[in-house]
This record gives sequence, C-alpha cells and structure tokens, in this order.
Amino acid sequence: MEFESTWKNETVCYTLPPLINAENFGDEISIVEDVFSASLSLLNIQIFLIYVISNSLNKILKRFSIPSFVSQLLTGIILGPTFLRKNDFVKNQLFPRHSHEALDVVGMIGYFTFMFLSAVKMDVAMVIRSGKKVMTIGLASTIIPFAVGLLFQRQQIAEADDKLTVNSIVGITSIQSLTTFPVVSQVLEELKLTNSEIGRLALSSSLVSGLLGALIDLVGKAFSMHLEVAKRLRNLLVASLSIAVAVFVFRPAMVWVVKRTPQGGSVKAAYVFVTLAVATSYVILFDELRLAFIVGAFIFGLIVPPGPPFGSSLVETLETVPQALFFPVFVATTAMKADLTTVFGPFDNRGFFTALIYWSAIEKFIACLLLALPWMPLLDSVVLSLVLNSKGVVEASIHAYQRDTQMMGLQLYSLFLLSILVNATVIPVLVSILYEPSRRYAGYHSRNIFALRPVSELRVLACVHKPHHVASTMKLLDTLCRTEESAVALYVIHLLEQIGHATPIFITHQKQKKSESSKQKAVSDNCSIEVILAFNQYERRTYGLTSVNTFTSISQPKFMHDDICTLALDKSTILLLTPFHITWALDGSIESEDNTMRALNSRVLERAPCSVGIYFNRGNVRVYDGAAAPRSSDASSSFSSAYSVCVLYLGGRDDHEALCLATRMARDSGLELTIHHLVSKEDTNTTNRLSHERMIDEVVLKEALQKVSNLPNVKYIEQVVEDGPQTAMAVRAISSNHDLFVVGRRVGVDSPQTTGLAEWSEFPELGVIGDLLASKDVETKASVLVVQQQKQFK
Repeated sequence: MEFESTWKNETVCYTLPPLINAENFGDEISIVEDVFSASLSLLNIQIFLIYVISNSLNKILKRFSIPSFVSQLLTGIILGPTFLRKNDFVKNQLFPRHSHEALDVVGMIGYFTFMFLSAVKMDVAMVIRSGKKVMTIGLASTIIPFAVGLLFQRQQIAEADDKLTVNSIVGITSIQSLTTFPVVSQVLEELKLTNSEIGRLALSSSLVSGLLGALIDLVGKAFSMHLEVAKRLRNLLVASLSIAVAVFVFRPAMVWVVKRTPQGGSVKAAYVFVTLAVATSYVILFDELRLAFIVGAFIFGLIVPPGPPFGSSLVETLETVPQALFFPVFVATTAMKADLTTVFGPFDNRGFFTALIYWSAIEKFIACLLLALPWMPLLDSVVLSLVLNSKGVVEASIHAYQRDTQMMGLQLYSLFLLSILVNATVIPVLVSILYEPSRRYAGYHSRNIFALRPVSELRVLACVHKPHHVASTMKLLDTLCRTEESAVALYVIHLLEQIGHATPIFITHQKQKKSESSKQKAVSDNCSIEVILAFNQYERRTYGLTSVNTFTSISQPKFMHDDICTLALDKSTILLLTPFHITWALDGSIESEDNTMRALNSRVLERAPCSVGIYFNRGNVRVYDGAAAPRSSDASSSFSSAYSVCVLYLGGRDDHEALCLATRMARDSGLELTIHHLVSKEDTNTTNRLSHERMIDEVVLKEALQKVSNLPNVKYIEQVVEDGPQTAMAVRAISSNHDLFVVGRRVGVDSPQTTGLAEWSEFPELGVIGDLLASKDVETKASVLVVQQQKQFK
C-alpha cells in the first residue's frame, strides 16, 4: 500500500505497513533488493558508510591540521547530489527519498547530544567573573561587526523587493558576526590549543559572545514567528517560565545530588536518566513553542553543574555512541542537502552574497584584531582573531534550518555551506602555521643546574598526579641539601583530568581572590586539599629552607603539558620534577601503570623551558628524618643513617646536569655520594686523541671532583667497560648498594659504553641507563632520578 506524506515541503511516498527488517532472504527477491528495501538495514548501511568515509578522510586530513568537522562535511558532499547522488543506484537505492527522514532523525539526536554536552561543559559563572579584556573582546567582537555590516548594507536593505531578501541580509550578517562556543571549543581541541593563553582567551570570549547571541536569537525567533502578537508574547512568556524553572528548581536539585555524592564517586544512573528525560522535554517544549528545538537542550545544559560528578557523568554517558556515531551523521546529512555544482551555474545574486560573506568575515577579523592589540602582541592578536572567526556546525545547522523551511534556496544554501567548508579548512591550517605554543618556552637564558651558581636559590616545579606522589616528591627534595644561603623555592602543581567541562581551570591557591567562583573554591577544597595541606606542613617543617606555592590544573591529559611548561616559564624554574608512569609496590612488583602520564612526560621532555627530572621509587621506604632545623654545609645529617646516592657518569650534557645535581646533594655530610664513572676501553688508551665532546666531559668531571675533594662523604670509582652488555652487568652489580641513583637521560648520545642497549630499551623517556634501572631484570628497591638538561633555547 502506497502512502503519500508532505515532509520538508516535499511529497514523499511510503510503503505501509513499513518493512523494518529484511525478511525475504532466500525468496525470489534478490539479497540486495531485500536489504535495501528494509528501512532498518538501509539505515545501518547509511550510518556505516558515513562513519567509514568520514573517519578515513579524517585520518588523511588531520595530518594537515584540518579538523574532523571538515571530513564529515566532505562525506556529505561526496554522498550528496554534488557527486555520488547523481548516480541512479545511490539516489534510488542507497539514499532514496523516503529514507531521509530516519537518517535526519538520527542526525538530530547527534546534534542534540553535541549541543547539550557543549552547554554542560560551559561554565556560565565564567561570564560573571570575566575580566575587562574578555568582556570587551567577547561583546564588542560581536556587536561591532554586526552594526558595521548593517551600515554598509543599508542601501541594499532599502532597495530589497521582498522581506525574504532583507531577512537573508540581516541573518547572514548576524551569523558572520557571531562567535559560538561549541565551534571554537572544537577547533581549539583539534589544534591542541585549549590550554594555551590564546586558547583560554578565545574560549572565554566565545562564551560571552555565544550567550549574547543565544539571547538575541531566542527573542528574535519569538517575535519573528508568523503568529498573532498575543501568541508570540505567550510563547515568549512560557519559554521564560521554563528557563526560570530550570534555574530555580532543577539547578538546586542537581546541586543537592552533587552534595550527596561521595567525593570521587559518580552520580547514580537514575539521576542521569532523569536529567536526560527533562532535557528531552525541554527540546519538545521549545519545538512546540516554534522556537529552535536545540535552544531548549542548550539552555537546560547550561544549568547542569559542570565538571565532576554531575557533568562528568553526563559526558561519560553521552560522549560514546550518541555523539561519536550520530554527530557525524548530522554533519553529513547537512552537507547532503547542498549541491555545490549549482554555485558555479546561473546564479542571479551570487556576486552580492559572496561579497557579503567575504566582507562580513573581514569586518569580524579587523574588529577582533583591533580589540586584542592593546593586550597582546601582533601575531597573537592575529591568531586570536582567526580563531574567533571560526565557523562550524552551529552555522551549518542554522543554514540547514533555513533551507528546510524554504527561507533559503538551494543555490544560496550551497554557497553558504561552501563558505563554511573553506573557513573550517583554512583557519585551522593558518593557526597551526602561525602559532606554536612550544616556541614561547624557548628562552635566551640557561635554566639548568649546570649553569646555576653554587650559592643561589634553586627553583623547582614538582608535578603531582596521585596522593602517593606527594611522599616520594618530599623524599627527593630532602636530598637537595638546602641551606639558608641556597634555599629551594618549590612550586607544586596538582594535575587533575578534566571531565565534563570544556574550559580548563588553573587555580593559584596562594592568591585566591574573593571574586573567584564558588566552583573554583569547591575544586580547591575537594580535589587538592590533601596535596595543599601536605605541602603546607612540609613548608613549616623546613622553615627557612623551602618556600612552597601550590597550584591546581584541571585539563585534558593531552593538554596538561601547556600548563606545566607555562608555569615553569613564568616562575623561572631550574628543575621540573615529574613522576614516572609506573608505580611499584613495596615488594618490587608493578602496582599500576598509567600510559596517559607516560605520554604527558614525553611531551614535557620535548617542550620544557628548563631541565627535567623523571623520578620513581621501587619500594625503598627510607625517609628523611627531621629537616626542620636550618643546616649549613657542615651541619650534621638529618638522615637516621647515611643515605647512599650514586651518580652514574658516562658523559654528555644530561650527565653533566646529573653530576652537578649530585654534587649539590653531597654538601649534606650525612649523605654518602658515589660518583661511578663508566669509562670505555678506548678512553683508557692515552694515545688516542680525545674528541671535543670527550674533552668537555673530562673537564666537567674534573671541576666537579675539585668541588667535593674536601668532603669525606664523597667517593669516586672509575670502571672500564667495553660495550653495552658490560655496562648492564656493572649497573646490575651495584643496583642494590645505594638508596638513590641519579643518571642522565642521554638520548641521542652515542658512546661505546651503551652500544646495543638502545635496541632493548623499553622506556626511551628514561634513556638507556634509566631504562636498565627500571627493568624487571634489576632487583633493587632504590629510587631513581633521570635528568635531562634544558633543551629549549632560542
């Protein structure tokens, strides 16, 4: 039975009752006809094609810093009338007209999920506490381009024959002037700039601009509906009441749930499902009020407490299948409604609308640039202006809605979709070329222990991920022989994974301002309180020798290195300490392994503006006893018995750094230092002419031995080794004789002593010697510190 229905102003024929599953397998009907005639089978094939094509394109394009949104748009263009839908099989069998409704519904679920989660991750309180710079850029970068654009188009508006043209000019100008938070957040995440200074400013500014745009859009839609004035006011009143209920009823209920949830726990599934049900009801309500249905989801998402435990629970629930699988379907179906070939055919107003898009973008860029220049360098201002000009899924969805409601023709819609495609492709590429955050970590000055004067303050940045890192960090710091003349300025950064929040948070606990949001104070009290208290007690215990400042960084693990390196740069630290990703139990077995921490350590090693030390403890529980009393160089040790430290010296810049750090430790008379020099057999032949590098190694060693020549607690051992296997045997032989090993990373340094060891290295971030001490073959409970000298120089 055939049934006709009008959908999106088109007549579509359906078969009733509809065939959901392929039930005729094995009959006279062919398998292909059977599968493509069943709506469920056809829908699965369509989703599969979109997923495979978009991910395949993304694998290629991401190498050029082109975001995944472009891959999803190109998928729709390929499968749409621009290319493949010109084929009869694709048009009539693979993507027939009657299947569009089901595919669009799936896409809408993906878009609803994306916008809802984008709102959940937003922190509206950020707008309230935004500084003058953010408020100025966020508001003015939206209002100025819109006003200037309408001013330039006043003649065209006056000469327009119909209201549709006027609405198109005003609508396009407003869309081009707007900066949307979901789009900017997506672009910055793809470019890995979320934690950069420009990324934080762009997120905050886009949040201000986006909320302003959402308010204007809500009021504008309410008064532009084709209804009587009384009905328009009624709809606006109902929408306002629903927003008030969300703020004053549902929001307090969610806060109550958060308070009842144990620290570190997850919100009960029942509360998550109720929240999703209410969010869906808001979608239905706003759709019935003839407002954009997505506005309801977005507004309700804004009242959800961001971050853990409520926001993170929603993100974990929805970010898998609904967003990862259905969102690409929405972007692809949006692009499938366009035919880019019509843009280059007969098109009466093509020149006018192309110029409108072009000049609106230039006006927006110039406005952002002029607003940013008073606070930022020229290059950074250009990059920020480019990011704030980004267009993406929000703008595409607005144009798709205008296309579906016949407010925009096929040619005009195709032109705008093409402009979004160009924008989403060009801007990320330009930003990746112009801006590299790691460049600013390079300095003109040496920030390493080798260049540090003997009597001077040692600035150390210590990274803490988990509670057990606190004790091991303190234990390592106690070996640095602090005196009143050469104290340690310690900066501790507690690193927490960002879940359910789009904007990274960085908290300075010593300088919390009264204007800080309650959310930040809650994070400070609940997440880092143990770390803060522990290091405050440590500062009191080592009064006069150590000053401590604590910070908390909440961000995605792949962006944490930006906060670490930025803090190291701002505080002019000499040594950056970060824990190894493996935790050993007291019996020497591996207790846990964190590969995200390992990836973070690798990024820190590449970008750090100072020397880096990776440390780990394999079960040695010897602690530093009483560092409360200030010590001089000849003071008695604070260890209960001699604490044995060994530095393995082979040569190279990293070994120079390790040797200088060890000689600083040796000033503690209760600490026993052994300088174990592994010499190759070739070096013992005095007839060989030493290379320049080898001469430097000898000079550094000689100067270090002269500094500690009058100290009875220092011992020097020279051992000849022929190759890597002999070095490995020598390390194993002494692995249980010391409490702490200090070694250089020596990556890229070739020497006879380590020949062949790199091929068996399991942890390249530790270097060959550090890898030996971390291997399962070495039975030791000694702590290990692997040092890399400062790499970043201009």
